Amino acid sequence: MDEKDRKKAKQEKLQKKPNPFVYYFVGFFFSLMIRLQFNLHTKGKKPKGPAIILSNHTSNHDYKFIASALWPRRVTFVATYHWFTFKTLGFWLRTMGVIPKYQFAPDMASMKKIRYVLDKNKGMVFIAPEGTVYGEVRLGFISPSIAKTIKIFGVPVYASHIEGAGLGNAKWSRRTHRGRVEVETSEIITKEETKTLTVSEIMERINSALSYDEFEFQKRTGVQVKGEDKAEDMDTMFYKCPCCNKEFTLHSKGNEIECSSCHTKATLNDSFRFKWSGDKEYFDNYSEWYRWQLEEVKKEVMKDDFKMEEEVEYGTDEEGIDNYVKVGKGTMTFSHSGWDYKGTFRGEEIAEHDDIENVFLATLKIGKHFELPFKNGHCRVFYPIKNGKTSMKWHLASRAMSELLEEKKAKI
Repeated sequence: MDEKDRKKAKQEKLQKKPNPFVYYFVGFFFSLMIRLQFNLHTKGKKPKGPAIILSNHTSNHDYKFIASALWPRRVTFVATYHWFTFKTLGFWLRTMGVIPKYQFAPDMASMKKIRYVLDKNKGMVFIAPEGTVYGEVRLGFISPSIAKTIKIFGVPVYASHIEGAGLGNAKWSRRTHRGRVEVETSEIITKEETKTLTVSEIMERINSALSYDEFEFQKRTGVQVKGEDKAEDMDTMFYKCPCCNKEFTLHSKGNEIECSSCHTKATLNDSFRFKWSGDKEYFDNYSEWYRWQLEEVKKEVMKDDFKMEEEVEYGTDEEGIDNYVKVGKGTMTFSHSGWDYKGTFRGEEIAEHDDIENVFLATLKIGKHFELPFKNGHCRVFYPIKNGKTSMKWHLASRAMSELLEEKKAKI
């Protein structure tokens, strides 16, 4: 094999197309099942490649809705790299031709693979530009880097707008409750416009196309979410009582969440709205409660002496294992100086520091752990030892810090 053939072979291995058997045959039955399970309704134009498809990130099931809405079109998904560290899940993601990407960070390897799919395969690439599922079921922050990416690739851009998934599939819930999910796909930027529109104009198009409010959707459609366990595990997401302001005194069961200190209680009805005990209605829905918690944390973060500190176990990925492995124990600190872990890692004493600017958001598995970006080639997962529910506050504090930094940048 000469040098030219070697380069060609290397290019051909750069990014596989989604497996055709899985997509066309299995995909048919998968799409039918998803439509029935989630009461999924789709409409709009199914794009042809090369194209970039964007969507709002409403739940952990969004990839199912997009794949079903666009079937039989083969779509190459972009997903956060840490999912590929799990043996079984990583195998299926690679089989499906999913592109791994470092979360909230520049990643030239993923950019090359996206370029290959668009240029060589004439395919379609799906990106959820929010990068995570936010708790208030409204559109979260989208980095302007997606607009720059669109201008670089110069292909048509479509928006698959999802509504309803954040009701029956709330962030805290381990169970699926059947409501109604709608996905509408439309072209929002033509190939020619990728050259003529500015970055800010592209961002306006994206934010307008992906903007959503699940509770406005519920009001408009009248969708009902049935079930006797809709509030189960809600106390992993909501830790601060709006009545007495005490933290980690909330406990949920069935359709109710109650404070063990002041005994204020809220019940989730079939419209996924709260009915409060007593005379005061604190929040109409969980989106309002989430935002209130975020604003409360922001007040703490704004103080010059802000500091969070907690004993944690350090988890990371292990080749051939289908879960994170705990490999250390120590103290995590978050302040205006940044993130600092001091403790053990695989039997050795270490000290890891991250500047605030390098951690856009601490993502989380609700009620279990929070995660910081990849470092030194491995995942970094931190399990609060005393109470896993504090992972939500760590997440909110990181988001509050990022929002304050963005506000400062906007004033400059």
